[in-house]
Amino acid sequence: MHADNPYKESGLYTLISEGNEEAFNEFYLSVLPEFSSYLMSLLKSKEAVNDVLQEALIRFWLSRDKLPGIDNPKAWLSRIISNECYRYLRKQSDYQKSTKTLDQPQELEGELLYQTDMDLAFRETQGLIRGIVQDLSPRQKSIYQLSRESGLTIPQIADKLGVSSNYVRKTLVLSLKLIQKRLKEAGVSLPMVLLLLP
Repeated sequence: MHADNPYKESGLYTLISEGNEEAFNEFYLSVLPEFSSYLMSLLKSKEAVNDVLQEALIRFWLSRDKLPGIDNPKAWLSRIISNECYRYLRKQSDYQKSTKTLDQPQELEGELLYQTDMDLAFRETQGLIRGIVQDLSPRQKSIYQLSRESGLTIPQIADKLGVSSNYVRKTLVLSLKLIQKRLKEAGVSLPMVLLLLP
């Protein structure tokens, strides 16, 4: 996505609003470095950055139908990320120290109208994913939880379970595909890139 080409950028947002996963992946890859470095300077933890980015991008995707009515989608995503960062810091024991580097977010015009819907859609999607994970086979569930909830790498999971890295990778990919399929059946479409975030 080129900042000097507003027409291309605008077309990308239109495709995203229509549910185009390839357009979302292009957008995601273009904004990831910028937001990752910003969040790292605030959160000081790769795991925290991954958590905040994943939740913010899921919220953005779930509210993509609002994109045609938003003047500056990148600023809107920035605000979603800031709000998610604020939520994360608020939960942390060192929140009081952190507030010196992050002002409480101010809502963009019209965003308040979207926030309740976004929160509801996000909570519903997270609940669906938790339910689907419970239905996975014991091995799939274990590998998924070690990867997504404990933050272990594929080699670390392989060591812990006494299996090959290749087996862990294949099992994780199958689990993610099943989660994506079940979400689609429930009427929720999430790009695989969001499910792949640690």
